Amino acid sequence: MKQSVLIVNRAAGRRSGPRLVSAIAERLATGGYRAEPLLTAAPGDATRLAREAAAAGAEAVFALGGDGTLREAAAGLLGSGVPLGPLPGGTANVLTLALGLPRDPVAAAVALARAEPRPLDVGLANGRPFLMMASAGLDAALVADLHPLGKRWLGRIGIAAQGLAAWWSYGYPAIEVLLDGVRYRASFVAVANIALYGGPFRLVPDARPDDRRLDLLLFSGLGRTATLGLVRDLLRGAHLRRPDVRVLPIGPSSAVRISEAAGASGAPDVRLQVDGDPFPDPPPVTLTLAAETLPVLAPGLQRH
Repeated sequence: MKQSVLIVNRAAGRRSGPRLVSAIAERLATGGYRAEPLLTAAPGDATRLAREAAAAGAEAVFALGGDGTLREAAAGLLGSGVPLGPLPGGTANVLTLALGLPRDPVAAAVALARAEPRPLDVGLANGRPFLMMASAGLDAALVADLHPLGKRWLGRIGIAAQGLAAWWSYGYPAIEVLLDGVRYRASFVAVANIALYGGPFRLVPDARPDDRRLDLLLFSGLGRTATLGLVRDLLRGAHLRRPDVRVLPIGPSSAVRISEAAGASGAPDVRLQVDGDPFPDPPPVTLTLAAETLPVLAPGLQRH
């Protein structure tokens, strides 16, 4: 049997009780993994537990939780060569959806038990790893102010309700983006490693987590009406036809610098989020592609 660990975030959106953890461990055992359950108690625990498991010789690290838990576990594994086995246990579970895994964590464990490691690109925000996307704008403001109980108990309905309030009160500060010596100005910026955003919505349709590049989306529309139009067009897959939307590739040797636009007064209003969690550093923030890929157990990548 292959020695492995199963990191469990019991504070994530999906309840991760003993029965669920036991069922997952049983399914992983069918693929030859003896997975020792390890519970997180605080932010950063998944990184520490993953790093310790890799140092102790684990042949895989499985993580059950939301996208933030998976990002933390990846941070502890990057550079170790130990594969990550991502299991959906949060509210949105965007990464596991992008990797072609079932939404049910037990079914996902069955798929992981027979999956081979695949290389996953990793983005870096001021040197901190992210797997899906980093963005600045209204969504980052929402994430920063999101009440954790609303997210946990009301799920997407709670997020949508708080999102409506954020849309109404947000000030839409100007964001400056510097890429390869060229400056851009936008009200929403996303640096994407995968196509999906907020669930099944394809914000950057051509973004792939294994193409050794990131993709930059710029939205220059201003105010509530323009933002509502962007959301409407995103839902119907027509947002890239808008004149205020632009997508640019970010090569493996390039860097994106996000900051508050020059001339802004008062305290900085521009905030960032990474993989659905607030990013702790204020702008400016530099985003790059990590030199190393992360091996991830997954049956395939969603191509649509």
